[in-house]
Amino acid sequence: MTINDIAKEAIEIVTKNHEFLTPDNYYKAFCFVAKKKGYIVEDCQKVENYIKKLDPVIQNEAKKFFIKSVDDFFSFLIGYINRATSMESSEHIKHLTVLIKRLLQAITLLHDKEATELANISLDRISYTVDTKAVDIIKNKWLDFITSYDDSYLDKLDKFCKVNKNDLRMMVENLLECFTKDAEKATKEIYTKIAPLLIAALTPSIASEVDEELAVISYELQNSPESLATDAFIEDIKKMIIRRKDLDKEKLKESVSVLDALLEDISLKIIDLLKRSNISNEKIKKITAQIKNTNFKDDSLETIQKKLLKIAQSLEFETDAFSNEIQNHQLVVKHLYNRVKKLEKALQIAKKEIKIDFLTSTLSKRGFDEELHKAEESYKRYGTNYSICFFDIDYFKIINDTYGHEAGDVILKSIGEIFKKYTREVDIVGRYGGEEFVVILPNVNLRGAIKFANKIRTIVKSNRFMYKGERIYVSISGGVSERKDYKSLKEAINAADEMLYKAKNSGRNKIMPEFG
Repeated sequence: MTINDIAKEAIEIVTKNHEFLTPDNYYKAFCFVAKKKGYIVEDCQKVENYIKKLDPVIQNEAKKFFIKSVDDFFSFLIGYINRATSMESSEHIKHLTVLIKRLLQAITLLHDKEATELANISLDRISYTVDTKAVDIIKNKWLDFITSYDDSYLDKLDKFCKVNKNDLRMMVENLLECFTKDAEKATKEIYTKIAPLLIAALTPSIASEVDEELAVISYELQNSPESLATDAFIEDIKKMIIRRKDLDKEKLKESVSVLDALLEDISLKIIDLLKRSNISNEKIKKITAQIKNTNFKDDSLETIQKKLLKIAQSLEFETDAFSNEIQNHQLVVKHLYNRVKKLEKALQIAKKEIKIDFLTSTLSKRGFDEELHKAEESYKRYGTNYSICFFDIDYFKIINDTYGHEAGDVILKSIGEIFKKYTREVDIVGRYGGEEFVVILPNVNLRGAIKFANKIRTIVKSNRFMYKGERIYVSISGGVSERKDYKSLKEAINAADEMLYKAKNSGRNKIMPEFG
């Protein structure tokens, strides 16, 4: 290898290390390559030659420093000369020792077991000895620690979340944030699973007095399962369970007392029957025959015999009549029972039909008002916010006049199906008037409600309403309000109604307000 080859490799080393090609960097790389290849270059021996010319005491001092270049040599000399007196040098060493102690004390706080142990050993050595060999041993141990230190174990945290590995405080905060999110998600999933079980356990109650309160709690659990985490909601459930238990006990006592009275009445009737019939009809016939066949020698007993026969015949007649009466009563009771069952079934169907609008399959005004009452109770008790959306079909009267009421019914039914398709299970949809619909959106703010209303408006506008092969173009207008922005439910409803009125007066096919 030639000097040019050494120079070329030296330049490559400087470039590879991303250093500037200064004379000093080039000199170090050149001497490194030359020594590695076994070349003795005089320029590379300058530092050693300069050190050999120094006083032996200064040479020993120089050996403590890593002097690799001429610049390092001059820096050493300047520093040595600047230490004018031994007292100044001692004071400088004293300050450096204190600084090293503070640094070691800081290292003990870094939560690394190996580094802490090594720092404590170093502090002991520095505090109780000035042996340079001991210091060299500690220095080499720290060099070994730095060389072998591996923080790749921190990469295991990546499977949980992204953390800042350069800052222990930030790393802990990042982990806490991740774990908090995961815990909140897991908790919400648990509440979502528990809520239906709790609803099933609470309803129905024997005592109808708590049906409305149970309905409000069930509504809250369905819409906001996380309410189970609040102390107020837990307290309400506790009170409800105690109240329901007490009311159910009272209801059971009342039912048992009614049953006791009924059994007492039946018992009295049976006793009365026994008194009236005395013995069975067959036994009465047998007694009659015995009386007829009895010979009374004493004429005075003939009258008794006639009376006994008369009594027996009366008993026989009465028991026959009573038996027929019971049979007739049983037929009447059976007939009345069948009628009651039919009436109960018809009543259940009627109640259900009243709550559901027969044409649109949405809630009727009565059914909607009941659900709205539950939503309002949940808002007052637990702060579960909701938004109100009023909708009205544009120019519906003109559609009826032009195409007929059957076409209008087709449009109403189709729009009802649109609402059912594009609303959530927890949303409340009702037909509020002839061509007016209203939707309650639990846990949705004003901006979200406006977005929902505009989605319905767009779907209705783009939908193909067909009647007898002819397409009818239909649009819808809407008004929106958010419950928490108003003091009362009435004010919130009036606000949504006013927004609907404003939308219709500003050209229709609009949702007001235009943004939340």
